Amino acid sequence: MGFLSNVVNAVHRVVTQVSAAITRATAALTGRRGLALVNPPPEQPTSIAQVIEEMRLLGAPMPANDGVAQFHRMYLHVTELVGAAAAGRSFQDVAFMERLDCVFAGLYLNACNATDQTRSSAWQPLFALRAQPDTASLQYAIAGMNAHINFDLGLALVRTCRQLGRTLDSPGVRADFLAVNEILSAAVQEVRESYLAGVALDVDRAASRVLNVVGGWSIEAARDAAWLSATVQWALQDQADAYAAYLSSRASMVGLVSRQLLTPPVVSDPGPSSGA
Repeated sequence: MGFLSNVVNAVHRVVTQVSAAITRATAALTGRRGLALVNPPPEQPTSIAQVIEEMRLLGAPMPANDGVAQFHRMYLHVTELVGAAAAGRSFQDVAFMERLDCVFAGLYLNACNATDQTRSSAWQPLFALRAQPDTASLQYAIAGMNAHINFDLGLALVRTCRQLGRTLDSPGVRADFLAVNEILSAAVQEVRESYLAGVALDVDRAASRVLNVVGGWSIEAARDAAWLSATVQWALQDQADAYAAYLSSRASMVGLVSRQLLTPPVVSDPGPSSGA
């Protein structure tokens, strides 16, 4: 898998193991405990249609080869698919799913509109390295997914539940969480296949190097880590200092993984040819 993939895997294992340990220790206090309602922040989108409109406006001026644009286009496509599924009432709790999409997308829009000084450290590498030479479109797409799922998704789950008076154990919450991740997974696979098709003529020297960097990242593992993170966050809702420290630590670890995912693939020197 290569050194970089090993680093990504090692960091991810630490994040998952820490979250799992905290979750087991606080199981009695997590999703079963109802919490007071909170109001949505004023900048939060109110419908999936609004999310899609804002994303289209935001993405229109992005250059085609911009790193953030590589993720943005994929995420816009995912949001359109979620909107269609919600309109077709494909989820168990459509109201919850629509609100989750608004909260979830709102966190990404916040990252887009933030400055380098105010942006979450989970998102900082993608924006800081958006014009980095020799970084493949697939790397940008996966790095964006890493930040959005490994950091934003757990946060969005908790905020959505609190806005709607749900808990993580409410009917439909877990099932719809898994359903939307199926859509995300399909989109990631589509991007992988599109990238491979684009470099099909030079697959050994181009695609294999890129896949060596991003190959250790798994959307299924990110999904599971996001749920674990949500259970930890739920238990910490009435402990402001501990909650802030947890989010800061998690954002830093997620940002570290994104930075590794965006490392330009190393081109090894093939050495002198046998015919030289």
